[in-house]
Amino acid sequence: RLKTGTPPRVDRRTIDFSKLEEQAGDEDVKWFTYDKRCHVPRDQVSCYLTYTSKQTHEMIEANLAETPTYGGWASSKGPRYCPSIEDKIVRFKDKERHQIFLEPEGLTTPEI
Repeated sequence: RLKTGTPPRVDRRTIDFSKLEEQAGDEDVKWFTYDKRCHVPRDQVSCYLTYTSKQTHEMIEANLAETPTYGGWASSKGPRYCPSIEDKIVRFKDKERHQIFLEPEGLTTPEI
């Protein structure tokens, strides 16, 4: 997640899913409402998990000045702040890797 608040888009046709960990949806579907008229069963779409590497960290560190937060044109404040990947690399240097989730943007679009 980049500091713009908009996740980068990746074309699913360019991803080797065999190298990722599938994160299937819940078998026991939960609804956001108790109004059963709104409960419309839909196919669930899996997300996928991968991790940063030493090379990823080096690339991000070398380009920090190009990011909104470290380049000076955005800030991150507030109780619900979720750190961007560059923040994780900077603030948690002791971690060898960080999770990256690939989440489909829709049921019929190639964007992830």
